[in-house]
Amino acid sequence: YYWPNFFRDASKWVDKCEAYQTFVEGPKLASLPLKPVVSEEPFQKWGLDFIETLNPPLIAGHTHVLIAIDYFTQWVEAIPVNSTTSEVVCNFIKENILV
Repeated sequence: YYWPNFFRDASKWVDKCEAYQTFVEGPKLASLPLKPVVSEEPFQKWGLDFIETLNPPLIAGHTHVLIAIDYFTQWVEAIPVNSTTSEVVCNFIKENILV
């Protein structure tokens, strides 16, 4: 099946879509260049982040995953959690990184 000007037509259709216009972001700002995170020895610097709103939830009902990565070794620690509070993060650090 061939549709001449498909991308142009699809773009026009999306631009007129009311649902899309409700959720589309405004003009994006130019992003800054990325700077590497430098770590001089293992376990000196960690990055932490959440994978949020798992749908459907995991088997045990967890809706988020907390992930930590050591910048030097690329070692990863991750646990399923039910919330993204600072208490959850502190307990994760105490139980999974500082032990």
